[in-house]
This record gives sequence, C-alpha cells and structure tokens, in this order.
Amino acid sequence: MAIVYPTGALEAKERFDYWQDVVCSTYAPTANRKLTDEQFDGSLDVTLKGGVSFSRIKSLPIEYERSQRDDGSDHFFVSLSLCPSAYVNQCGRLSQQRPGDIVLFDSSRPYTCTFPAGDDQIVLAVPRTLLQAHIPNNERFLSRTLESQSPLGSLAKSMLMEVWSAQALPDVIGERLNGSFLDVLSSAFEAAYGSSTPEEVSHRNKQLERVKQFVLANLEQTDLSVEHIASAIHVSPRTLNRLFAAEHTTVIRWLWQQRLSAVHEALIDGQYSQVSVAAMSFGFTNLSHFSRAFKQAYGISPQQLLRRT
Repeated sequence: MAIVYPTGALEAKERFDYWQDVVCSTYAPTANRKLTDEQFDGSLDVTLKGGVSFSRIKSLPIEYERSQRDDGSDHFFVSLSLCPSAYVNQCGRLSQQRPGDIVLFDSSRPYTCTFPAGDDQIVLAVPRTLLQAHIPNNERFLSRTLESQSPLGSLAKSMLMEVWSAQALPDVIGERLNGSFLDVLSSAFEAAYGSSTPEEVSHRNKQLERVKQFVLANLEQTDLSVEHIASAIHVSPRTLNRLFAAEHTTVIRWLWQQRLSAVHEALIDGQYSQVSVAAMSFGFTNLSHFSRAFKQAYGISPQQLLRRT
C-alpha cells in the first residue's frame, strides 16, 4: 500500500521542517537547503514492491547533503530523473541527469543531490545485499549518469517505469521483476562504461557459449526454463539472465528464436510432412502460438511454407 506525504495541508512555516523529517526518515539523514524563496511545497509517495522501496518525490528547488559516512546504512539508491536537471556528487564524481536519465549512489557514503529547477524523480531504495548480488562491481558506477538515449539505458528506464506503475504485486513477482531490472541496469552500466576486464569478458563469453550449446542440443525438451537451463549449466538463474541481458535479449526469447529457426530450416529441407510434427519436434506445445510467432518472424505461415517445398 502506498504512503503519501503531501505538504499542502500544512501551514507555510511548518512545511519545510515537516519535509525534512519525512525525507530523512524515508531515505537517509541529510542536511537540506531550499534553493528558492518561494513558499515550500512537496509531495512524496512511497510503496514497497518485492522488498524494494519505490518512491516518487517532487518539490520546489532543493539540495540534500549527506556529509558523513555511515557503514550501518544498508541501501543503494537508484534514481530516475523526471525533472529538467539534477546533480548527484559522490566519490569525487559529479553526475548530471536530464529527464529519463538514471544514477546510482550509495546511501552509506557522503553525497550531495541538487535540484536547481525543482525535484521530480522516482527513487528505488535497494537493499545492499540485493544490489551487490546483481551489480557486484557497483563501485565503478556510483554517481555516473546512465543516459536514456543509450539502448540499454532506454530499456532500464522503461522497466523501472513499468514496475513503478504496476498495481500491487505478489512479493514473488515483485522480487523477480526487481532482479530482472537490476540485471538490465548492470548490463546498461557495463555497456556505457566498459567495466569488464578482458578476463571477465572471456569468462562471460565461455559461459554464454556453454548455455547456447546446451539449448541447441535440447530444443525438443518442452520443460526448458530459466531454472532448468541454469541448473544444467551450473550457474545461477541470475547469472543466466545477466548473460543474455548483455546481448539485449533474454534466454527464453533466444530459445524461442532458435526453435523457430530450426522448424523453418526443417520445413525448407522437407524433413517433415506435417507442421504440427515439426513444431512439436523442436519443443513447441502451443501450436496456435507457434504459428503466429512463425509468421511474424518469417512473413509466411508454416503451412504456406510447407506447401511450397
């Protein structure tokens, strides 16, 4: 359930003090400074989805400063900017965000967040253990701008907006969505800032090749799933998702593409006289879904292709 903290119902002289209490208790203790002489106004909506706190914070121009390190703080912040300009300064790096850009910073370290034209952002407070599990090399990405124009930056933005906009979700669904988003976010930062060492790239490529070889050798198995494939290759589902996120896809989407390609090739080669037999031979169980996907991929139905061969 969402909790809403508006300031509009308060007396003008009470608003900023109330706002400071709300922001410090929601995020982290900070020293706050108004950047305008206008009567202060702000609103904060907070909701929990899959163990991650999502919030939409809006206010007149303001600056937040956390000056001391706090090793007891157990969250990272992922901020999607929706305001004209925003700045985060941490670890000696200054990140400037335009609308749609994302920035990552650590609540336990000193930081300054400045919103000279007013604050409007969606902020995720991600538990430290969860973020480190999905973005183990996060140190390299703190206070770096992930621009919305980048291909994976655009995908990360869209996913974050979709999860924020979703109605109440069962915890297990929320946890999966959060994990998938963090995997995409990790790949987006890696693509933007080239964090991987040659050894890491080589190891990842070898893992990906093992996965693809296994999938291609087992296309006929109807029970292939992320969990099944990960177990067979001896990697975690999280690692499996990250391997394919780096290629701008998912393991299940890639599996479907290989199945479609295998059926297409088999029909052209005349290996089957019935479309249904060809489809089921490569792991398809829903024939109507298969036919739609096949026509979308190749511009012709499998039945039409079979009649041509």
